[in-house]
This record gives sequence, C-alpha cells and structure tokens, in this order.
Amino acid sequence: MKQIASLSLLAGIVLPAVTQAQSNVTLYGVISTAVRYTHNIDGHQGSLTELVSSGIGGSRWGLKGSEDLGDGNQTVFVLENGFGTNDGKTAYGALFGRQAYVGLTGDWGSLTFGRQYNALNNIGWAYNPLDQSWGNFWSDPLYTGGDIFFQDYRINNSVVYSRNAGPVKVQLDYGFGQQTNSMARGSTFGGGVMVQQGPLSIGAAYDQHRERTGSNTQHGYSLGASYAIDKATVYLGHMGRRDTARQSRFGIVYAGLGYQATPSLHLSTAYYRYQQRGNVTTQSQAAPMPLGRGNADILAAVADYALSKRTSVFVEVDATRARGGAVGRETEYWNGQPASGISSTTRIGVMTGMRHMF
Repeated sequence: MKQIASLSLLAGIVLPAVTQAQSNVTLYGVISTAVRYTHNIDGHQGSLTELVSSGIGGSRWGLKGSEDLGDGNQTVFVLENGFGTNDGKTAYGALFGRQAYVGLTGDWGSLTFGRQYNALNNIGWAYNPLDQSWGNFWSDPLYTGGDIFFQDYRINNSVVYSRNAGPVKVQLDYGFGQQTNSMARGSTFGGGVMVQQGPLSIGAAYDQHRERTGSNTQHGYSLGASYAIDKATVYLGHMGRRDTARQSRFGIVYAGLGYQATPSLHLSTAYYRYQQRGNVTTQSQAAPMPLGRGNADILAAVADYALSKRTSVFVEVDATRARGGAVGRETEYWNGQPASGISSTTRIGVMTGMRHMF
C-alpha cells in the first residue's frame, strides 16, 4: 500500500498537465541492487566487498505515453531516469539520462527525436547470453576493455527511425554534432537489422561517432545470432570497435547458453574472448599511458529465480584472465588505476541480489 501511495503521489506531482490532456501515460520502473565480492580487483591481490546499484538490470523509473491521432498514427514519448539504489543519486548526470524523446508512430514505422539508444545497444544486447530479459549487469563481460563496444549506448540530439515489418526489425539513427560550420564533427550515425524466423534470430548493427575536434572517428559493429531449442537458447556473437586516429582495434567474441530450468528458475552461462591491438592507451588517466596489444578470457554464469511476476533474486559468478595490455584496461576500469609491472592477472567475482519491477 505504501508503494502504491508513493507512486500515485509521484505521478500526481510530475504529470498534472499530461493527465489533464487525457493522454495514455504509464509509470514504470526497475529497482535492482546486489552485494558483490571481487578478488584481485586491482591486479595486486586486493579484494573489495560492496553494495552495487543495478546488480542485474539498470535501476530506473520512467514515464511513457501515447496519444491517438487517427488513421493508425500516434504521438509517443518516453522520459526515463536512471538512479543508484546504493546512494539514491541520479545517474548519467541528468534527470532523464537514460532516455528522453518524443515522436510519431504508425504502420510506416516510428520517427522519434531526443536522447535515444543507438542500434548497437538495441541489437547487440539482444544476443548477450547473460542478459536475456533483464538487461546488463554490474560486471558484464561485454564491459571488458572498458565498456567500449556500444558507442556510449545513447545518442543526444538524435533522430531515430525504426520499423517492425513481420520478422524484420530495422533501425536507423543520426545524432547532430551541434558544431558551428560543421555537420560532421561530433555527429553520430548508424543502423541495424534483426530478423526473427521461428526459433532463429540474427542481427547486425553499425554505428560511428566522430569526435568534436574531428581528429578521430570511432567505428563500432555487432553481429549476433540465437537459436531456441525447447527450454534452451544458444547464443553466438561478435562485437568490434576501431579508432581511426589512434589506429587501435578492439574485439570480443562470445558463445553461451540460456536454460529455463523451471517456470521460476533461469540459468545461463557463457564464454567471452577479448582482444585489443594497435596504439591502445588507458582511458581515464590525465596523461594517457600506452598499453598496446593484449587479450582476456572470461567465464560467467547467472542463476535468476522469480519469487513472483515482479520480484526476482539472483546469483552471478565470473572470472576474467587478462594478459598484456588488457591488464591495464581491466584494472583501470574496475579500480580506477591501471596496474603496472604485471603481465597477467585473474579477477574473480561473486554477486547476489534482488530485482523488483513495477
């Protein structure tokens, strides 16, 4: 009863104008948190126990709505906030940092404007064996190398066209660079396609982003497939990134299995192989440090148990073996500082938590 009263109060504060216009508006959200233990997080046998936000599935609340315009057309909008369940702070530095867009939809597809997910995110995540129906988790293997395979996930100042036509889903996206006298600098564009035919699904996506200085362009792509066999689903995928100015390349391939053991229990496991080469440097140091080529092998597994239609508990384990320049990338991303003087390192993590959807 307290939750219902709180949500009703929130909707009453945020949406008075919308409800007066009698739009179809839905308040929704996910609250996910977990306790995680990580051994050798820094490359020097250091361990860390912490309460992490968004253990599996990003914690969020959002508003989505539509208005019928007739002839099969609708106005649609989404405002989605991300927040930390460990500290209550707003994520991504904005009230609606996850999504904020408005647009039109009909039999011809949809055309939306604002802050939106790119094609790499919408298609790439679909084939990650450990993320089915929940979204990414805190230590997702696709973050290996420093969370670089999705072009920052969301595009500001963007226009997105998408359409579902039978078994085919298509997305095209463009983000304005907002730079004087240049349509290219700072801009993002890309697209992707997914095909679902019976138990088989395949998808491919590409996005590129040109830095505001115009000195570097990031090219990202994803290829994936899944095949359902009774209660099991097999996944295969590959993602890559290339930076033109720095002549650096990154790639990750993976294979995994999801299994619905009971109506309440879902099990999944996967193997990932990460590689980097070229002029790879650290990401967040004031003076970038050269790292060079390297690789990593990752094994991970998730058990998710539904207590009800809205509440689940989960356990996740993972092990990452990094070598060469990948050691610096891994330790910098997880510990803030790149480990030096180490040719290889193994990080092991265990996480357990709960997730509630409303």
